[in-house]
Amino acid sequence: MANKLATKTAVPVYQLYGEDQQWLTPDQVHCESIASRSRLHNWEIKPHRHHGLFQVLWLEDGSALLQLDDRRGQLDAGQMLLLPQHCVHGFQFSPAAKGQVITLAYPLFERLGGGISHLLTSFSGPRILELAASSEKHLIISLLAAVAQEYHGNAAHRRVLVESLLTALLVCVLRHSAGNLAGNADEPVRARQHLVQFGELIEADFTSQHPLQYYAQKIGISSAHLNAVCRQLAQRSALDLIHERITLEARRNLVYTSMTVQAISNALGFSDPAYFTRFFKRQTGLSPKAFRLCALSFGGDR
Repeated sequence: MANKLATKTAVPVYQLYGEDQQWLTPDQVHCESIASRSRLHNWEIKPHRHHGLFQVLWLEDGSALLQLDDRRGQLDAGQMLLLPQHCVHGFQFSPAAKGQVITLAYPLFERLGGGISHLLTSFSGPRILELAASSEKHLIISLLAAVAQEYHGNAAHRRVLVESLLTALLVCVLRHSAGNLAGNADEPVRARQHLVQFGELIEADFTSQHPLQYYAQKIGISSAHLNAVCRQLAQRSALDLIHERITLEARRNLVYTSMTVQAISNALGFSDPAYFTRFFKRQTGLSPKAFRLCALSFGGDR
């Protein structure tokens, strides 16, 4: 990954990249080409994150060096990236890269119906989809084009049609990723709702390090039931999911800030930095200091 994608300061939170104003459009969706924003920044979108926004990025042509939290890789033509809120992401696109970025406000999901809301709000991390040649791929590309055309138009009932097209697009995307994103269609809706609630509760207050019983009581189920739901739908225990979120925040702080290990430990609710170090090493295989040195070595001067 190019050194340009690295940063030492705290990661900014934007409504849209490069904008610090509130989202002024009455729509709860924003649609633009990759080029329209990235070429203004020499095809580089530095690491940042969004609150309350979900993004779908379709790369039609070209390539992009990609940073997702502390991981680096490449996005190639024909791939689609799904980005939930709070995920740190940055791109270095090849010149004249072509594609589309659709940004959705989370409240919009509730209006789309069909169980889509629960599937999308449960995303805890980014997903890359390979749209192999198929009739489904052609349909997805057609829907992307239709969304863009209608979004930039001003015909009657524009909002209704945009949201209808988005519903169709997201259904096709979830179908395309069946088994990886959407899970088993026969899974009980209530179990998925419980998992979504659990994820929202973790996100809201993970630094308090509440016991599992706290989350179960908030949801209205037993700790054993919550653990069973997590193992069934996420293939991990409930405690694993809590620890993963704490570890993710620790990694972000180590990579993107100059906070000391003790400061990070305190911020994440650990009373003893030594215990935090043991926890982090158990989760990642590296001590916090070793992890930071490895990240600095990989990313160059920060």
